[in-house]
Amino acid sequence: MYFKVTYSAIYNWKGSGTEQEQNDPGLMDSFCHLIIAQEATTEATWIILIDQGEDTGVPTTNCIQYIIPRICERFKLKIANLRAFEVWPYHQGDPRLKYTEVVISDISFDDDNERVLRNSWRPTDDKDAKILDQLIETVGDKVIREEV
Repeated sequence: MYFKVTYSAIYNWKGSGTEQEQNDPGLMDSFCHLIIAQEATTEATWIILIDQGEDTGVPTTNCIQYIIPRICERFKLKIANLRAFEVWPYHQGDPRLKYTEVVISDISFDDDNERVLRNSWRPTDDKDAKILDQLIETVGDKVIREEV
């Protein structure tokens, strides 16, 4: 597999990541390192959300159902061709849980007409974990600020 990294920067959101919450100054700011990579032969898109450690707001796991659709909308990505992963670089327990694949079952709308993802999680297999390692090593697992 051959990948082209098309985006690597801090991704910010407020609250649980809904569109309505983004303009609420009273909600906590959250962020992660977002990498978007396009696979050359299958045209699949990989979204990689890397946890940045302590004091980074609401974890991606708690708001994944809202932030993935917003990322897809912002970057014009097709959910049908998408694979998404959460990365926990400092995970101390089971090493298989350092990389977790977000398994997308469908997308619908909630009561506030927000796009919401229905998903589950599974540990990433060894082959995909090696690819994630290479992609993260290429761009680094932390970024200081978003590109201007």
